[in-house]
Amino acid sequence: MRHPGTTVGAAPGRLYSWELGWAARGGGHGTGGSMEGTAAIVFVHGLFSSSETWRDLGAELSAAPGLAQDFDFLFFDYATPRSSINPLRKIPNLDTVADSLRSFLDGQPNPHQRLMFVTHSQGGLVVQRYLSRMLTEGRGWELARIRRVVMFACPNNGSELFLLLRRSLLGVIGSTQERELRPLQASVQEAQRRVMTGIVHARHVSNDRCPIPFMSYAGESDNVVSPSSAVGVFPEAAVLPGDHFSVIKPGADGRLVRALRTNLDKALREPFPEESVSGAPTHAQSGARGEEFLAEHKMFGPVVVRTGSSVTPFFIHGGPLEQLSGIDIVASSENIYLQMSQFFKSSTSGSLRRAAAVKGEGGEILKDVAGDSLIAWLRAHARYGLPVREGTVAPTPSGALAERNIHRIYHAAVVTPVDGTGDYIVNPHAITRATHNIFELARKERRELGLPLSSVCLPLFGSGRGDITLTRSFDLVWAALMTELSDDGSWSVHFAARRRRSFDQLKERLLAEKAKNEAE
Repeated sequence: MRHPGTTVGAAPGRLYSWELGWAARGGGHGTGGSMEGTAAIVFVHGLFSSSETWRDLGAELSAAPGLAQDFDFLFFDYATPRSSINPLRKIPNLDTVADSLRSFLDGQPNPHQRLMFVTHSQGGLVVQRYLSRMLTEGRGWELARIRRVVMFACPNNGSELFLLLRRSLLGVIGSTQERELRPLQASVQEAQRRVMTGIVHARHVSNDRCPIPFMSYAGESDNVVSPSSAVGVFPEAAVLPGDHFSVIKPGADGRLVRALRTNLDKALREPFPEESVSGAPTHAQSGARGEEFLAEHKMFGPVVVRTGSSVTPFFIHGGPLEQLSGIDIVASSENIYLQMSQFFKSSTSGSLRRAAAVKGEGGEILKDVAGDSLIAWLRAHARYGLPVREGTVAPTPSGALAERNIHRIYHAAVVTPVDGTGDYIVNPHAITRATHNIFELARKERRELGLPLSSVCLPLFGSGRGDITLTRSFDLVWAALMTELSDDGSWSVHFAARRRRSFDQLKERLLAEKAKNEAE
């Protein structure tokens, strides 16, 4: 199979993992060299089915002029029996099938530069679960080669037919896969929520998101999955002739094949997603300045600084906050309403909320530990829905982060929303006040609750908001730290930054302060 002469490449300045392998073999866009195996259609069948369900459509597509030269055809099979009487064998749930799909893709002998999923019925839920689990694991960049997902008769809102008839269908009762096709299943809804926020509505690629177009097709006479369920909440949708099974069988009118060819053409021509963050330059614009996010944790330190009559070790951490470990307290920058960012946000607040949450096997949120605890604190202080004083610090448990030996999350109110806009302002005094209050609270919890607290991690409060630069934020925090640590050598202090440029700037500022301190 061969790819057309030229394609749109990856985001400027970045080679995706599959491109590296292809480039090493001498490939190149528009060079006239071999482009074999660089695009593929991955077919995923539904419940109680197999790859045999794609036989007619596969034959039709193979005969279509030029299409078989553009794409390899990959057929993913998974176990979906009606029942299992073998005590040594069980029916896999959607999480297991999704992980099997990942192994199937990773194990392809020839990496494909572009992928398009074509799914039928439950196969659409399998792909959604795969994408959701990849995002949960922070592997959004690995999804960038997937340029389109086409779903036929996918029970996005469940199947009413299975709900009504499951007791009369021989062998269906007890099937873990069938249970997830029932309406309003929490695991399906949670995966779909993550796909909608992190895939469908995403505008850039990062660890926890990757924009991939979805297209949903319903069968006009489908009585297994209603058109409303097949369309679900996906913005691109249409109806094709046929029932639940014949909707993927080529008809004399050619509508199915034409619809697929339109999607395949888009999958070939649409550009790869580019890195960007809200209000920040794109990867192409900022790459030369080193402003890209650090994908993995890195640490600098200790840098031991004299603080009054004692000394304090300082550390700088770069990369995802979820990878921090062994720090007793991690501080989060919040607005004066102490409302945490949503789970899908890449901010400090959103990252900590996501990391602290207790999750199920499918990555679904079972308990929003930090968010719920913060609301409880606000209610206990009669401030829920009302602003708190700038610099206020509220403590919450660390939830799942306790497994990484992080014991507390301190939420510092430093950002003030501007009414009627999406803008924020930061009062410099809020930063210094919050820093002082963090240590006051930590000493109180250490004394009254008996918590063994000795290390604290601080973000660069307010940096990037209003007129507060990273350097200005550091200077404000540093001044407060010198007061708090002047006669207290019981702490180690950590700074956290997600961008490489911020990490490097912090190193420079910390070393400059150490040199200044030693010269005095």
